Amino acid sequence: MVVLGVVGPIAAGKSVVLAALEELGAATIRADDVSREILQPGRPELDAVREAFGDRFISGDGSLRRQALADLIFADADARQLLNKLVHPPMVAGIARRVEEYRNCPHPPPLVAVEAAVLLQVGMGELVDKLLLVDAPTEVRIQRLIQRDGLPRAEARRRVELHDELGLGQVRADYVIEAVGSLDNTRDQVARLWPQLVEPNGSNYSPTDGNNMSANTVNS
Repeated sequence: MVVLGVVGPIAAGKSVVLAALEELGAATIRADDVSREILQPGRPELDAVREAFGDRFISGDGSLRRQALADLIFADADARQLLNKLVHPPMVAGIARRVEEYRNCPHPPPLVAVEAAVLLQVGMGELVDKLLLVDAPTEVRIQRLIQRDGLPRAEARRRVELHDELGLGQVRADYVIEAVGSLDNTRDQVARLWPQLVEPNGSNYSPTDGNNMSANTVNS
């Protein structure tokens, strides 16, 4: 079983890549999904967030007001660092546990893709065998945030620039996918990459139109 880390800045196209990998037979783990689980009502992590940031970030039903907290951490570096300190350790532990569950199941998948923008920053580099960077030009990412999240242009640009400042698109990766153009273009890049990803595992999985590539960057 191969463990692939999928990284990249906000709105780069990581979700499209994860979906394409799933279609090819990969299991996927999303850091956002794990963080949502550990911040459910009744969890000590949510209690810690409530104590650190106050009741204004908790809804009447006891759930986290995720958008309000996201607005804060994108605007306040100190708040972002505090939230990371509270959430990242249990998130990393949860992801590592899921990887081991896949590894130890009777029929492991050929590949487990772990998607986390801050995978390297939180020390999960040793968890993965290979690293895939998904990226897209600044203006494309801004437009995606405007369309996806309904953000004003200034706010979308601020969030994109923050991820650029954090270097989330400037990592040394084994493979790079430029998620621009149509969704089919991105899916085709993933399909062509698939044989290289699973070949070390001796898997029989392969895309219908894939061929091994000589370059690390996947082009349309």
